[in-house]
Amino acid sequence: MDLKYLILMIAFATVEINVTESRQNDKRRWKNDKGTYSHYINICDIQDRVSKVHCYCESIKIKTATKADCWVFNGGIAEDDPFWSNFYSQPKIERLAFNVRADGGLTYIPSKVIVRLDRLQHLNIQYANIFSLPSFAFTNSTTLREISLPKNKIAKLEKMAFAHLIMLSNVSLVENQISELKRDVFYVLPNLQKLHLSKNTISVLHDGCFKHLSNLIKLDLDSNLLTVVIRENFQGLSNLINLDMRNNKLTMIGDLAFAELWSLQELYLDGNEIEFISERGFGGLTQLRKLSLADNKLGTLDDGVFTDIQKLSVLDLRNNMLETLRQETVDNIVENMKLNYALISLDGNKLTCDCRLSWLHRLRNETKSKRLKISLDRLNCVMDNKLKTNLVDIQVEKVSPKISISYKKDDKIYDDNEEDLGDDNMYEDTMQDQDIDSDKTKIEYRRKLLEIPTEMLPCPKKLSYEEELSPPTQDEVRYFGSSDKSKGSIVLLILVTVHVRLLRYFC
Repeated sequence: MDLKYLILMIAFATVEINVTESRQNDKRRWKNDKGTYSHYINICDIQDRVSKVHCYCESIKIKTATKADCWVFNGGIAEDDPFWSNFYSQPKIERLAFNVRADGGLTYIPSKVIVRLDRLQHLNIQYANIFSLPSFAFTNSTTLREISLPKNKIAKLEKMAFAHLIMLSNVSLVENQISELKRDVFYVLPNLQKLHLSKNTISVLHDGCFKHLSNLIKLDLDSNLLTVVIRENFQGLSNLINLDMRNNKLTMIGDLAFAELWSLQELYLDGNEIEFISERGFGGLTQLRKLSLADNKLGTLDDGVFTDIQKLSVLDLRNNMLETLRQETVDNIVENMKLNYALISLDGNKLTCDCRLSWLHRLRNETKSKRLKISLDRLNCVMDNKLKTNLVDIQVEKVSPKISISYKKDDKIYDDNEEDLGDDNMYEDTMQDQDIDSDKTKIEYRRKLLEIPTEMLPCPKKLSYEEELSPPTQDEVRYFGSSDKSKGSIVLLILVTVHVRLLRYFC
């Protein structure tokens, strides 16, 4: 009996040892799709502390993880390192991120991983040193939907870098060092809808660089170094809805610059150096509803500049150098400004208090837009020295209880009777009031436009313009008389001179 008991004890011990070994080996040994056993490390359960890559997953069980957040340490990992084959252990990963914590730790797109993950939809790599994206960098994946590569020092995009990715809908290359976009970098991407290229150093857009992106709806070029845009830059973007070109170096908008963007609804050109917009600069933008030109150097706007954008209902002209905005300039869109949520923002300009702005009084009374009313209520204008005496006298006598006098203190402009404008959300953070730099003389005579009755707003023809319309100088008359001209010719000279100076004054 003792011998039988001993044999049973040995048998049970053997079974227990085998079961324990089997559980331990399960972390690194399983059947692959061919039915044979593979020996790989489970990337979601790496025990080796000196491993160059550690991944954290929502599940560490073999072949179950759908999300992996990986960190690259210890001097980086070579492109042909056997470690990449360990991703066979988690073939169901849909979201994969690489965060590089070692200089030079990752200098390439790990394409061997992408090939092994036939369910991968979202790829994010950041803080790597990937200076160039080669052709077919993403191995023609048929599952990738989003590629995000911020802060990787990418400077060059080879042709076909993003190619034949039929499900790709979103690409982000934010905060890299890309200086130009060549043709055919983005190729056969039938579902790409959003392309983010902000905070690079892009100064050149080659003609047709977007021509294969017919379904793109948002293009972000914010904070680059673009100085010129022409029609050919945007070929192929017939379905683009939102174009962001804020904070570049644009100085002018030429004829039909955006004419290829037939579906464009929102155009952001804030923070450039735009001084001039051609009369047909926005030609072809028949669907445009929002145009933002804040923080530029616009001094005037041609009367025909908004002719083609008849659906425009939000116009941001804050912080330019405009002295007036004539009704003739906005005639074809002024009815749109009476609708809910419409907006014209003119804060931060050097608007002159005269009758050319009287139409804003009528618009304030007729619009249904609460945020437009707020914008107009807070709008200041500057009293020209020629108008100072008459207008100040009239205002003090007629409307002095409501006048808000602006003054400067600690480099800020204050209004004595500033009213609470209510919820800032009604005005949007992109449309908030900003102060302007003005000389002390003009700041002293700033007024809220709507507090000046329209009948008190002087028109140019009622202003004192003796200097502008003065007769010819003595030298002019002497020169003209020395040519043996008659007295009638001198009279004609006076009339011509007055006429020319009138034109200069009113135009």
